[in-house]
Amino acid sequence: MRRGNLSVCIFILILFVSCSGTNQENETTSINEEALDNQAVVEVKEPANSIWVSAKKGDAESIKQHIAFGTDLNSKGSSRDETALIIASCQGHYEIVDLLINNDVDLDIQNDEGVTAQFCAVFFGQTEIVQLLYDAGADPNIIMNQDLTVMDLVSVEWDSDRESAVKLYKIKYQVSFDIEDIKSAHPLIMDILNQ
Repeated sequence: MRRGNLSVCIFILILFVSCSGTNQENETTSINEEALDNQAVVEVKEPANSIWVSAKKGDAESIKQHIAFGTDLNSKGSSRDETALIIASCQGHYEIVDLLINNDVDLDIQNDEGVTAQFCAVFFGQTEIVQLLYDAGADPNIIMNQDLTVMDLVSVEWDSDRESAVKLYKIKYQVSFDIEDIKSAHPLIMDILNQ
């Protein structure tokens, strides 16, 4: 008889614990549903500028709006079929590059000339951006249309041909960096890429 009473007690205890857990789960679910009902729905407006214009201008708030809106951060546009990451890297907009990297953009997409974000940053002597892209895992071995890698860019001696190319691409990519700054950055960039 004691065994029967013990079995009944264990059964009641198991039933009580099971019911208590279910009750608590239902209470938690009700609280969570109530919290969701009380939250205001935030509508994200479509950004006024394209992601490429925002990247070129260095407009971090607009890039954040594109991220919240769900814009394809890897989409290509502009006259050279570039991503926002390539444009921001060419323009030296560190904050934009950092935002895009932290939102999982593809680091190695190439524009219509085979240029990547890392290539632009290296070419225009953007040391901090080169470091940021290197740390994020950008591939330094991608070959652009002119059969060059980023290491080829920084390992070539600076001469009049090199300076002419930089002047041409400054106009083509609409950047305003000082040539002497670009020239002096290349040994530092070589150190970064050789880490």
